[in-house]
Amino acid sequence: MHTLRVISMPAGSGSDRPAVKSPRRTQIAVGVALFALLVFTTITVFVRDAWPLESFQIGIYALLAASVLSRIRKKNERIASGVIPSLVYFIPLWGLLQIFAHTTASTVETRSAVLKWGALAAVFYLSQVIGRTAQARRNLLSAFLWFATLMAALCMTTLYTSAGRVLWLFPTGYPIAFATFQYHANYAQFIELALPIALWRALQEGWQSWWYAPAGGILYASVIGSASSAGTLICTAELLAMLVIGLIKLRDPESGGRTRSTTAILVVIPIVAALFTVVVGWQNVWTHIRAGDEGDIGRREFPLAALDMAMHRPLTGYGLGTFPEVYQRYAVRDLELYVNHAHNDWAEFAADGGFPFLLLVLIPTAAAVPIAIRHPWGLGLIAVMLHACVDYPFPRPAVSGWIFLVLALLYMTRTSSLSMPRSVSSLKRERPSPARPV
Repeated sequence: MHTLRVISMPAGSGSDRPAVKSPRRTQIAVGVALFALLVFTTITVFVRDAWPLESFQIGIYALLAASVLSRIRKKNERIASGVIPSLVYFIPLWGLLQIFAHTTASTVETRSAVLKWGALAAVFYLSQVIGRTAQARRNLLSAFLWFATLMAALCMTTLYTSAGRVLWLFPTGYPIAFATFQYHANYAQFIELALPIALWRALQEGWQSWWYAPAGGILYASVIGSASSAGTLICTAELLAMLVIGLIKLRDPESGGRTRSTTAILVVIPIVAALFTVVVGWQNVWTHIRAGDEGDIGRREFPLAALDMAMHRPLTGYGLGTFPEVYQRYAVRDLELYVNHAHNDWAEFAADGGFPFLLLVLIPTAAAVPIAIRHPWGLGLIAVMLHACVDYPFPRPAVSGWIFLVLALLYMTRTSSLSMPRSVSSLKRERPSPARPV
């Protein structure tokens, strides 16, 4: 008789590989689905019917349910922890509290706002699940940058030839279309999130990834062509900030042999941006900047009315999404037009949800500002926060969806750096990793 020898398999042997690959395939599938849904809500932003927004929300909630069910047994997978990031999940709950407490001026509008904010909170959660590794975060940012660059090229191509039609086919109801956006400020806010990614990659990688400098030029010039005065000023500030960061980097001994290529990129970026700006034309935005508030009727009055609303109900507000319903009671002057937003998101948040709701949105975004300064690809978050003082990026999921994606990736970047052992981080400082930066 022959005795069979029993061979013990170590825990890290090949028998465990399917269990490792399956979560990775799930993570990739969730990432692709999330990106597709964000692209969908962006390319359908011009549609006035409700079905694009509803389809986006249904898709996000279905993806959230599938992701949560797949993660029930994976307790070791980390996402951003702490009180501040968790405040994002309480944003839609505030609207539910208003409905149950009967403090909203319109239950229908508040219910719609709750669904929208819930979808954005789900984007925040799903982006953390996907972006647990540096490579996954880089892939998400790369996909966003590619998409934004294509949108910028579309904007520059169709700006003066489409007569307000998306792809020369689909009418928007406005004389000019900005890629798929019907409002130039929303388009500029979308680009503001992507521009620092292109500029930072160009400075970090030099000629190894040569296309980032032209991508940055296309993104910048498309905002000039959109004639958004605030967007132009903010994107110019982003460009100058990145050039300053590049100058500081040149003095950093850790940059080593990349100093020469970084110097070349510092010269190339403004030249490329200027060339594309000449192509698209700067006259319209200059005229808009010189006109100032004369071309924007009511821009000062809308935030004042919103603040007046907030002072009358500082703790509860009038209900999420109810600003257009309540505005006429507090209007500073009569205008023959429909006022849909306060053109200052922070004032509108206080009017709709009171100052507690304002803090629920402001604290998680403001807390990410130091992270964005340490990781300049996230400077777009700061740019959009500033732009929200004079316009409304948050009500449009075509913009706010990307805001919460960038916000989640910034928090995951910090979480990864905090969870890294000190010995490993010191070793990485001594010997730079060959992996590309995020």
